[in-house]
Amino acid sequence: MAGFSSERELVNLFKSTYYNKFDVANTRILEEVGLGFGFADLVIAELKESLNLPKREKLSPIDINVYQVVSRKKKVSLENIQRVTGVRQNEVRKSLERLVDDCFIKKIDSYFELNNKYKLPFKKSIAFEAKLSNWKRAITQAYRYKWFADYSYVVMDEAHANQAIRNLSQFENYNVGLLTISVDGKIKTYYRPKKQFPIDPAMQMMFSEEVLYQ
Repeated sequence: MAGFSSERELVNLFKSTYYNKFDVANTRILEEVGLGFGFADLVIAELKESLNLPKREKLSPIDINVYQVVSRKKKVSLENIQRVTGVRQNEVRKSLERLVDDCFIKKIDSYFELNNKYKLPFKKSIAFEAKLSNWKRAITQAYRYKWFADYSYVVMDEAHANQAIRNLSQFENYNVGLLTISVDGKIKTYYRPKKQFPIDPAMQMMFSEEVLYQ
């Protein structure tokens, strides 16, 4: 059976097939999403119907980490935020000012507390790691995407997927899905993972910002 000549060829066909097979009117498809644990080949976000683009600048990783610290406590001082994040105090101060301006947090005396909870623009997110044959490496990489995605899949070249299929229990153990695609665009599903809340809320927020400011 003939296979793909490159992972890029596989990803391109998978993306176009996905567009044709599913309703993508209310979705965002992002490529090469890198949030600190490698680059996911594709991540699909199913948007909420009432999506409103925010009238603010994109939040930085520092902004997001500062927000996470404040959101986990009833009230917290600038010094405590600096200690928890390990970020220089002047950078923390800038982030706090930005988050106050954007109404995410509020300042009361010398403390900060949550004002408005950050709202995700999507209902669910699905990450895909494409590989021609190395399923072990693929499953390791796909597992890392669970830090920010609700679901994570490996997409294998059907011509070289037998080893992966024979080791389906590994995918089940990691709760990572397995799909195959042939050169003529036929997609087969071997394991559908259960929905699992992302491991790292900060990384989920970082992905959310990528969706909003694509």
